Amino acid sequence: MTVKTRNSRSAAKAETREPVTTVVATRHPKSGLPVTYRVVVDAVERMEVIGETGVTVGLAARLTIQERAGRRPVTIMASRVIGEGAWYADAMTEGGRVHYSRGFGNRQAARRLLADLGDVLSICAYDVPGLVEDAEPGQPLKLGKTKRKAKAATKA
Repeated sequence: MTVKTRNSRSAAKAETREPVTTVVATRHPKSGLPVTYRVVVDAVERMEVIGETGVTVGLAARLTIQERAGRRPVTIMASRVIGEGAWYADAMTEGGRVHYSRGFGNRQAARRLLADLGDVLSICAYDVPGLVEDAEPGQPLKLGKTKRKAKAATKA
């Protein structure tokens, strides 16, 4: 898993971690039938994007899910913005085919991730020291303080 944060370290010194692989047993949101997914979390990182609506700050994640061995894996780019209590899918691809793609934090026609997948992403975020202060499901996201912000606060 690659972890990136905005701080005083150079990009060459960014922490590199192994992808996190887990199996999630849940119920299909529409049919209610039990379903099992193999989930591989490639990256969870802090993201800051300047757009038309201003600065959007939060977490971005890249994960791959596969329902069973014979099915093609689906890659999802997900985000959770400061103050939100859930993860949302920003983009989804399957075997090179793009199902949909929106920018980081775009919530127009947003698709909420299954709660169990969001829990896996939150746990991965907690595993990175200093990345989040609070990422509990249903609670507003609070990011950890970066060194750069701490220095700016002491100068003021």
